[in-house]
Amino acid sequence: MDLPVTVGVDGSQASLAAADWAAREALLRGRPLRVLHALPLMPHLLPSWSRQTRPAGDLLHEVRHVLAVRHPQLLVRTDEVHDAVTTALVAAGEDAELLVLGARGGGGFPELRVGSTALHIAARAASPTVLLPADGPGAHPREQVVVGLDARRPAEAALLFAFLAARSYGLPLRVVHAEAGSAGAGEARTGEAELLARVLEPWKAAHPEVEVVADTEGAAPGRALVEASAKARLLVLGRRPAERVGLLGPVAHAVLHHADCPVAVVPEGVVLAGAEVV
Repeated sequence: MDLPVTVGVDGSQASLAAADWAAREALLRGRPLRVLHALPLMPHLLPSWSRQTRPAGDLLHEVRHVLAVRHPQLLVRTDEVHDAVTTALVAAGEDAELLVLGARGGGGFPELRVGSTALHIAARAASPTVLLPADGPGAHPREQVVVGLDARRPAEAALLFAFLAARSYGLPLRVVHAEAGSAGAGEARTGEAELLARVLEPWKAAHPEVEVVADTEGAAPGRALVEASAKARLLVLGRRPAERVGLLGPVAHAVLHHADCPVAVVPEGVVLAGAEVV
């Protein structure tokens, strides 16, 4: 059975944009789309700003109609779940090829670029999770896929996800190796470039159809990746097996709060459809 691309919706514009992005991704992957809406168990206890303003069935009907018009060839399933949003979406990730969310939903402060719900799920979901920026991608050309990599401890699942994304989009893959505290010039910079080249050699051999640009940045990792996001169609980060369960590292936090493109967080050890780790 083909696992779906799953998207969470709450009626906010960010979640509706996420549904459209997820629909296009599902078509590209040849997968069905599951649209999920979580209903609170005790809505009367929620703050007024977070209460549902229209029946959930109406929301899902509207989303399904819009997707049918825009993507008539896509198989779409809609589901209502009576549970906390975070619990429902983390559970959905157990049976999804990809989980998609808006970085910020309808609640919280307008100034927030990424909400607590999105951070919670990105830190815990078993599937690769894509967060779409609250303001939508900027106006720059989207000419590459970017992956952040520590060449000393390469996250293989994230690297594989990035290669597969670059292949499916028909775009080059930019691999950004930016180690905190590393020198930005001279012999140290040369050594970092040689290290990255050795790590990437078998991956390039396994995916000759993907053009790879190796980038050893002198800047701090978070800053280097945020800058790279300006021209990226997708930015990919790895998430290691949690030593501290449910916590993202400082680089992931910086990227998720400031990236100018969708960000995929890929847990290490996840099995990706259609390929094997090199």
